[in-house]
Amino acid sequence: EYGEFQTFQHYFKRINLRQGEMDENPFADPNQVNPFMDPSVQQVSAQSTTVGAGLEDAMFSEPATVPVAPVISQSNPTYPVHQPTMGGGGGGYGTSSSFNSQPPRQYGNEENMKKQKLVEDEFRKREEDLERREQQLREEQRRLEDARVYGDRVPNFPPIPSFFPCEPCVYHNIDFDIPPEHQQSVRRVFYHWQLTVFCYIFNFVVCFAMICSMGTKAASAFGLSLLYAALFIPLSFLTWYRMLYNAVRQDSSMRYMLFFFTYGFQIFVSGIALLGVSGGGFAGWITAFATLEDNSALGVLGIINALAWCANCLIAVYLIMQIHKTYRSTGQSMEKASGEFAASAGSSRSFGQAVLRSL
Repeated sequence: EYGEFQTFQHYFKRINLRQGEMDENPFADPNQVNPFMDPSVQQVSAQSTTVGAGLEDAMFSEPATVPVAPVISQSNPTYPVHQPTMGGGGGGYGTSSSFNSQPPRQYGNEENMKKQKLVEDEFRKREEDLERREQQLREEQRRLEDARVYGDRVPNFPPIPSFFPCEPCVYHNIDFDIPPEHQQSVRRVFYHWQLTVFCYIFNFVVCFAMICSMGTKAASAFGLSLLYAALFIPLSFLTWYRMLYNAVRQDSSMRYMLFFFTYGFQIFVSGIALLGVSGGGFAGWITAFATLEDNSALGVLGIINALAWCANCLIAVYLIMQIHKTYRSTGQSMEKASGEFAASAGSSRSFGQAVLRSL
């Protein structure tokens, strides 16, 4: 290639040198003056020829090496492309070093997964909350449907089996009748009434064991314990638990006052029962220690009975204080109770009917 270039350059120089020796155009007008024969034009032509030769030498000579920084386009960035190489014994693609089969690592996946998990947990909580509300609405709808179908409140307490000759006496449903903010207090009093029933029944069992062991000496205690169990169990439900139930349901100051009176009487009875005076119908501390010398088993049963009545009395004191706070916080007062009682007595023919209406 360099030899051909030298030949071309030599030929080009010969043409330039012979340009001045060319004959005149035979077809030109003899009278016309050739402008190229002017000495000034020939001088400029000679200078241009010299300059052209210099440019040709500079153009075709080996240029100096100048470091140039690579220019990277921001709009269309280029990335290295891994081409599979042919080779190997099987005639397939090259080794794993020439072809990257692993997918590119994506940063930020862990953070995205955490965010997605938080969203899923929040969605699950909302779904559980909606299911709980739906269950509450279904129960409320069922209660309203029962009230619409049956009209009046159908008695359902105490829960007596259908084959018994007796039937339930009152309607009892804390979730339906009692406002949500007072349901816990009413339930606590209901549990205390159940504890009171257990105390009366267990006291009767201890007195029955005493008459079986001691004979006629414990006859009065046994008879009175039976009377207390048969009389005070239903009265306790009607006079203080049911009174509180209706007081909270109807927001009645008069029923609150009657509850405090009857519940205070229950605390007084519990105090007498835990003492257990001999022959009084309660196997409390006095009776338990008296029988412990003659019969240790009866003494232990008496001590357990006395502890049960102690717990009953303490729980009753605590609950009456809590109910009194609720009574004061709801805006009830003695004046409102007096007004309600006067209105109830005025609409009834006697005092007894007014009390029965309050139940």
